[in-house]
Amino acid sequence: MSSPSFSISGKPVTYQTDAITNGVTFWPDLNLGEFQQSRTLPADLPPDTAALAVLAAIGEVNDTLADVVSHWAGKGYDQAIDVPGAKMGNENQLTAQYKKAVYARAKADLLGEFATIGRRESHPGQESTDSRANLLAEAAYVMRNMLKLPRVGVHLI
Repeated sequence: MSSPSFSISGKPVTYQTDAITNGVTFWPDLNLGEFQQSRTLPADLPPDTAALAVLAAIGEVNDTLADVVSHWAGKGYDQAIDVPGAKMGNENQLTAQYKKAVYARAKADLLGEFATIGRRESHPGQESTDSRANLLAEAAYVMRNMLKLPRVGVHLI
């Protein structure tokens, strides 16, 4: 299912409103259209390509955050939305951080696709390695925060 919106150029942009069921019931289900809109994906990016990137990112983020799930489940919270903290509407800080990590990882994975899509409009900066590195850093920072780790870590090789 899709919902129309309009880009800055005034051209209609259709976002897929398909739900993405999370494999870990602690974390919220996601919405493909929310990802497309919040991360301003090019309108000509095939929805299936975006969906696959989100599914892959969910797997990576869920694996990284397994200790977060264990921590909160041990305190009696079965879902992230029930964890105490700042809240607005149907979102709390933990679910917002989760979505931020997943969506940043998914967009980072998609940056290579932008260059291969035939498009009429230019998407400046979308293909740069700096953008990809920044998105991966954003996801890593959010996940480190969720894991209660310091902003920067030092590891021996």
